[in-house]
Amino acid sequence: MVENLDSGNSFRLSIKSLEAEADPRVTHAGVQALCSRITQLSNLEQTKFAYLPNPQYSILAEATAHPRVVESSLYAGLQCQLPLNKLRVVLRCVGNWLERTANKTLFVLEIPPSHTITLQTDRARALAQLLTLGEALLPPHEFYRTQAEGYISTFGELTPAAKANLSLVQQRVGLSREEADELNATAMGPFRTLAEKYQHFHRELLVCKQASDLDEAFWNVMRTKAVTMGLPEADAQFLKNERLNTLRREAEQTHRQSEAKAAAEAQRQQEQQERSLGYCHQFEELVIDSLTPQGIAPEPSGPVGDQAETARFCQSVMANLAKSDFNRGRLTQAREFYHLNPQEAEALEKPVLDELYLLSDLL
Repeated sequence: MVENLDSGNSFRLSIKSLEAEADPRVTHAGVQALCSRITQLSNLEQTKFAYLPNPQYSILAEATAHPRVVESSLYAGLQCQLPLNKLRVVLRCVGNWLERTANKTLFVLEIPPSHTITLQTDRARALAQLLTLGEALLPPHEFYRTQAEGYISTFGELTPAAKANLSLVQQRVGLSREEADELNATAMGPFRTLAEKYQHFHRELLVCKQASDLDEAFWNVMRTKAVTMGLPEADAQFLKNERLNTLRREAEQTHRQSEAKAAAEAQRQQEQQERSLGYCHQFEELVIDSLTPQGIAPEPSGPVGDQAETARFCQSVMANLAKSDFNRGRLTQAREFYHLNPQEAEALEKPVLDELYLLSDLL
């Protein structure tokens, strides 16, 4: 059963699916989704619900070969009792749910002391009639507050025109100026202007660091928050699009920066390879120019002669590597031309020398 509230400060809402051909499990899931959306509204987290069983379920269970596999219960609707000051917020939430499900549904709204309104529809726009009529049957204070909340949900704040209309409502229902001001403040909530609501809603959207974070599930939560804080849906959608555009621009900028960085790195590596190759060629030329052994008499052929010739050639190579060609700064100039530090130059020179020695059979 639904928890009993003060009958003078609460309304009762009953919702039941009339889709006879619908899958009972789909209807059950829709009822559970609606319960979840209502409990996500501000100050309604502890709302109690009474669920209406699906009459098709018994037929389904009898036709099932293994009834134990079927869920223990399937719902066709629900009942709940909620504070009167949440009438507009709750019915707007129910309207959003009906717009998505588009199922023919029976709505029964009970307003104290003894008013009952019944409506069958599958359109969210028709549900607005239930809201309008329900608000007209509210007590004076609640009627004034719902009018104020209606203007706030439309414009985000009390515009001069809205204040003028509320002044007429105040006189018609017999409220004092102080009572009206207090109800206006209550309807606005913690945010006194539309700009404050914009700032708060924008900060909530900043948790999305990429476009995929702002998915349908997250946006449904944000839409509920917008309804609760009285931010018009058009404004909430505008802020959503603004955040999505920002995230896409940032993603494109990051992608371009990554491509530029990769291209710069590839260019740097290519230039480094070209510098290394050019220095190797120049170093080979310097070494070959320095290897000009002179005054070496021919030696008799044979193992002993070959060893002597190799030793003398090696001595000549080592002597010529220290000649003035290297000391005149040609090697230093080559290093500076190709922008090489001593460590890089040494790493490039060693394989060249090793290769020359190996080709000369010096090792």
